[in-house]
Amino acid sequence: MNFPLVESVIWTLVVILSIVILILIFYLKALRSNIRLTEVRKIKYRNNVEQLLIEFLYSEDVEGEKFSDNQKKIIKKFKKGVPSKNKRQIISNTFFELSREISGNMILTMHKLYEELGLLNFAIKKLRSKKWNIIAIGIKDLRQFKIKRTQNLITKFINHKREEVRREAHLYFLELFGYEGLSFLDNLKAPLSEWDQIQLLREIEKFENHEIIDVTKWLRSENKYVIILILNVVKFFNRLETKEILLELINHSSFEVRIKAIDILTHFEVAEAKEILKNKILELSLKEQIALFELLEKTATIADSVFVLDYISSNNFELKHKALKILKTVDKGLYDKLEKTSNDESYNKIINFLDFSYGI
Repeated sequence: MNFPLVESVIWTLVVILSIVILILIFYLKALRSNIRLTEVRKIKYRNNVEQLLIEFLYSEDVEGEKFSDNQKKIIKKFKKGVPSKNKRQIISNTFFELSREISGNMILTMHKLYEELGLLNFAIKKLRSKKWNIIAIGIKDLRQFKIKRTQNLITKFINHKREEVRREAHLYFLELFGYEGLSFLDNLKAPLSEWDQIQLLREIEKFENHEIIDVTKWLRSENKYVIILILNVVKFFNRLETKEILLELINHSSFEVRIKAIDILTHFEVAEAKEILKNKILELSLKEQIALFELLEKTATIADSVFVLDYISSNNFELKHKALKILKTVDKGLYDKLEKTSNDESYNKIINFLDFSYGI
């Protein structure tokens, strides 16, 4: 074996690797330096934009003209940065951040500036993109700057195949149009995730007068997700006047709707619901049966004792526990006549627990 040749190859590789490592070190240093420099430039430009924007907002308007001479000069400075994607993003972000701290005429002035700089056109252009994330950003921009006249453009996105786009479209209508914005539910075919519903409920909470919301038509929607959303609204705002529709929803084809309806009827302690559910108990799923007994815990009377008695030996622990608890509450005399021991160990544990908790 030729050891000198092998040794020569190894040293050659060591030299090459050393050179590569040195090049990478210098490259990384240059890259980090460039990133820091870029960040410094961004901060400097952001501060400059913020300063110009504040100066623009506090410049005096000239009667009969859209902008004062000073404002026109500031607009020219802004327009120099608009063609650059990065600078345009900084301008938009700074505008939005400041818009949350001002009100009244200043908001209107900022909207005029937003349009004058062509930022509105850039946002609308994003709606024509083939990329869903760009569309979502475009809707968000229009939502943040409260551009109402683009509502017809946004309407076509309420059933978009991407959840993120739909979410932005839904929030656009609620944030900008309040109660009237709920009309998007009329045409909603797509599902609403739990997170979507939470966000929509947060916006609905902000409505000034919850009493004017007529939710009945949406409780009869063909989209079960719309019904579930409105059921949450009914519960949150205690809309007891919807009781008759809630009773109808006990028989809805959707399991989720039925469970939610029973939950709200329990919340309102609607005694009529228990009779409907008791009469169809054998048709109910286990979860619906448990929901019925939760309703009975709030609405049961001595007249329900015989019905409840049939479930004290249920195979399901939760049903058994609720049945015994209800019986002890509404008909203690009948409860006291029950056998205190059984071959069913879970039955014995429940009896002992109830007797200990409430006193024998």
